[in-house]
Amino acid sequence: MKTIKISFNHCRFFLIPFGFFLLVSGFFLLLFPKESIHIYINQFYCSFGDLVMPYVTLAADGITITVLVLLLLFYNKRFAFWTGISCLFATGITQLLKHTIFYGDPRPKMFFSNPSPLRLVPGVENYLFDTFPSGHTTVAFAFYFCLVFLVKNNYLKTGIFLFALLIGYSRIYLSQHFLSDVFGGSLIGTISSFAIITFALHKSWIKLPNVKA
Repeated sequence: MKTIKISFNHCRFFLIPFGFFLLVSGFFLLLFPKESIHIYINQFYCSFGDLVMPYVTLAADGITITVLVLLLLFYNKRFAFWTGISCLFATGITQLLKHTIFYGDPRPKMFFSNPSPLRLVPGVENYLFDTFPSGHTTVAFAFYFCLVFLVKNNYLKTGIFLFALLIGYSRIYLSQHFLSDVFGGSLIGTISSFAIITFALHKSWIKLPNVKA
């Protein structure tokens, strides 16, 4: 319990706004169908978003995260190892759900029949199936949440959350996923990393200069 409390206190500037996001998005998901929410969000676009969002989403691409974890080895080898484990564990849960319970669930482009009401970003290849949960969102929250343990500045912790959330939003903007997929992926990623990093701290398998377990 002591380690859990230390972990929460250290990450509260990530977890509190994350909880607010879950409450707000969960409220709308309970009131409205996911397709109605997506059509509403889809109407907000601009040329700058079309240019930037394909790159934002790459910040949670498998190759990008692998490179970042490897770079983290130069700073803290043990922490890099457990960050990698967190990302793999979260990704494993997501892929298991995608290929079992939610196998074949249509993504936005496939979900809406022709003529599609969607406005798609030019030059972006849209996938058609296995929409829930969002894999990019899962690994974004898994990896970037782990980074919070290395950060002392509270504003930066909230900034890290906002960046992870932006990656999740990019999946909706690009019509690769629904809000419900981002909601689920963010939960899986955050809970997985919180549990694994907290366990590693409890066992003293990782020691951080600004976290005492």
